[in-house]
Amino acid sequence: MISRELEAIVLNGDMDELAGILEQKDEVISQLQLLADGWRDVLEDSGIPNPNNSPDGFGMRLLELYPDDTELPALIEESREVAQSIITAEDNAISELEKHSAGIRSQMLTRANAKNAAASYAKMGGGSYFY
Repeated sequence: MISRELEAIVLNGDMDELAGILEQKDEVISQLQLLADGWRDVLEDSGIPNPNNSPDGFGMRLLELYPDDTELPALIEESREVAQSIITAEDNAISELEKHSAGIRSQMLTRANAKNAAASYAKMGGGSYFY
């Protein structure tokens, strides 16, 4: 979704497409939040507190819940790496969106200034030379 978001921003300049992608991302983020909340409840019900409620604490708590699982540490590390790459990609997408937004604002300001200058010129009688 992030790569589609960047394509919509950078290549297409399509704000409608971008809005649709952002809506889809919101749905995925909501589902992930529900999943994380569910796991937090499982861990709390198992008596494994997380006073800081941090993402790193979540992995450690999960390991405490399943200490004999030999595959879990690698899965947790892989999840952390994937999450970090998504966060980095999302930061880049936000940066591109900010650049794009700045460009649109600049274009709109330039157009508004040109329109104001033309209106001022017309008020001073400059428009009569074109008729």
